[in-house]
Amino acid sequence: MAQNKVKVFFDGNCIVCDYEISHYSRIMPEVFELVDISAHGFAAAGHGLDAEAVNRHMHIQTEQGEIRIGVDAFAYIWSKIPRYAIGSRLIQLPGVYSLAKVGYWIFANNRHLLPKKKR
Repeated sequence: MAQNKVKVFFDGNCIVCDYEISHYSRIMPEVFELVDISAHGFAAAGHGLDAEAVNRHMHIQTEQGEIRIGVDAFAYIWSKIPRYAIGSRLIQLPGVYSLAKVGYWIFANNRHLLPKKKR
């Protein structure tokens, strides 16, 4: 199932998540399609995703239909943005990757403590 853009599933209620993901879309709108999982009517199953998992960790769907999660999703996103491509390569180095996974796990498990976006 090929598509034209990288589909980014993110929590639009999370102020940090919304800011970061919207930033990527602003600088490369032709590359990313944003899907706000906090939007009314979002159904994870309609995208072939597990609702609990997509609410716990950021997911993307590549142009080729592959799902990537968490740190792997960020590495892929960064690989699509020329000014962040080096970050994509660095985060995939063994020691850096392990540290990034721990950091992301801490963030993801405490995201509910962050301020929510005012709607």
